[in-house]
Amino acid sequence: MIILTLLLADAPVIAVPRAVFADGRVVAPEPILAWPDDATVRVSESDGELVARFDRPLSPARIAAFRDAAGDAIGDLRWNDDSLVLRAAPGWDMTWRQTGAIVALAFVPPSGDDATTDLADDSAPDTALAAIEADVAAGYPGPALRAATRLAARYPTDRRAARLLADTRMADGDVRGAARAYRALAADDVTARRAIAAAPGTASLGVTARDGSDLSQTEFATRIDPAVGDTLVAGGGVRHIVSRVEGGARTGDTVVDASLLAALESGVRVQLLASAALDDAVTGGGVKAVAGSADAQVRVTLTRHMPDYSTPAQVIAGGYLSRALIGTTYRLTPGLVAQADLGANRYGLAGMAGASDTIVANAGLDYLIRRQFPALGLTYRFEAEYVQRMRVGLDGLAVVPLASRENHTVQGLISGSLGAVQMTGLAGWTVDRFGGDGPTASLGIAAPIAVAWRVEGSGGITSIARPGFSGRQLFARAQLTHSLGDGR
Repeated sequence: MIILTLLLADAPVIAVPRAVFADGRVVAPEPILAWPDDATVRVSESDGELVARFDRPLSPARIAAFRDAAGDAIGDLRWNDDSLVLRAAPGWDMTWRQTGAIVALAFVPPSGDDATTDLADDSAPDTALAAIEADVAAGYPGPALRAATRLAARYPTDRRAARLLADTRMADGDVRGAARAYRALAADDVTARRAIAAAPGTASLGVTARDGSDLSQTEFATRIDPAVGDTLVAGGGVRHIVSRVEGGARTGDTVVDASLLAALESGVRVQLLASAALDDAVTGGGVKAVAGSADAQVRVTLTRHMPDYSTPAQVIAGGYLSRALIGTTYRLTPGLVAQADLGANRYGLAGMAGASDTIVANAGLDYLIRRQFPALGLTYRFEAEYVQRMRVGLDGLAVVPLASRENHTVQGLISGSLGAVQMTGLAGWTVDRFGGDGPTASLGIAAPIAVAWRVEGSGGITSIARPGFSGRQLFARAQLTHSLGDGR
């Protein structure tokens, strides 16, 4: 008996390649998604997608085991700490059944010889796919995109790697690059269709209102940004600004804007700006440049004589603003993001030389405490403007009067999705070192409508002092955006 046991222990193990399972007579191991036993899991299916919502996250090991068991049957798999979306690869049929916290899936391959050929092709390692998805979920789209690009080049026949590259491009803000990749995959899920619809450009209509003690303004804006080729976006818009200055003076000013955005191969995005105030004959222009992804970014802004109505003096006489600004954003850890900007402003009135010069500085920290629904975090903002020079008129008063300000704001954040609606709330307190403090709070909502429409809105109260707006102010903003494509 002992000898028999030893012989069995040394017996060779036969490894069966997954291509064998293309034969319907051979049963493959059943892929399962297994949550912790005490998890509450709700599963639904819509438009060929399996959607699971849960209160306990899946472990990376169980995701990797599911990927290994399902193989090329997976067309799209995305998840976070409280939801998961799964779609079968094109041509595959998917069925599922749920038993408590376990969801078992069955995949039927396409008929014909192509299924066997596809399964025999080299596939990207599940660990590499999972690592890239983890980078995206942790807020590192730049490294994730570079890794996904290398992986897709290494495994050109793996549809999972190609889909991951498309999703990562979308996460990095490259809508047109993502749309091209989705089309190549013949992807027809909602995420892909929205990217394809937005690739030709967008048109928007919005209104912004701010009510302060010294100045109240309402701005109506319409804009269109059509894509030109693969790397350019030519934009244009019209803004009408209705202002009311303390004391009763009311004005209405119309501004025409134009821009040209170029996305360079190096990952740098350069935007040329031009703007003209039709009522005050103020015309200006400038350039903005952004290098890097959201996790590690450098930005520069240079503008001259751009129409501006920040202060009561500029509202009454027509004004402009020239600016030089440099800034950076860097993700220190998956839960901590820092940003900082430093620059100089020059305020002036129409037909006159610069009247007031200031140094501006902004900085902030965002700390994510909890990722699961609802997400919780803390934010700190430093917003300052220090007056360096004010030109005095013949009456002995400043032409554009300004006051130095240094705002420190701490807020708590709560965010989450209710279906397709994303909601974000902030509440906290602001202290100005030069005098004054008060509450700062806001609520923002963003929701897609079908494939080509999106509505956004926000509003609240702020005690952050700004040029022309001192003390507490109420504000509100709403915008409707339409994608110029049809999503196909």
